[in-house]
Amino acid sequence: MASGGLSGEEIQNAMVEIFYRYRIHPSQARAFEHAMGHEGPWALIYAKHPRYIRSRLFRHRGDVEVYLTVDIWEEKADWDEFRSEHATELREIERRFGLLYLERHLLGHFEGDEEYRAPLDAFA
Repeated sequence: MASGGLSGEEIQNAMVEIFYRYRIHPSQARAFEHAMGHEGPWALIYAKHPRYIRSRLFRHRGDVEVYLTVDIWEEKADWDEFRSEHATELREIERRFGLLYLERHLLGHFEGDEEYRAPLDAFA
C-alpha cells in the first residue's frame, strides 16, 4: 500500500470487512451468539463461497445487549455476488433468526490490502 492509501486498482481488489451493529433481546444472548458465531448458520452459508475468509462476533463490554459482527471477504464483489446468488437462502436465515435482535445497522464496508497486523514492537 502506498503511503497515500490504496490506488483505484488496489481498492477494486481489496479485501473487504463488513461491519454490522446489533442490539439484541436480553433473553436471547446465547441463541444470538450461536446464530452469529463462527459455527452459526450465517458463517456456514458464507463458507460455501471460496473467497469468504471468516466472520467474527464481538460483545460490547459496557452494554451486554450490543454486538458487532465482522464478515471478511477477499473482495466486496465476492460478497455482492454471493448475496445475489443465495438471496433466497439468506432471506430464510434472516426470517428464522431475525427475532433474536431488536436492531441491526450496517456500519459499512471497510477495505484494505490485508488484515490488520500489529507491528512486532507494539508488544514491547
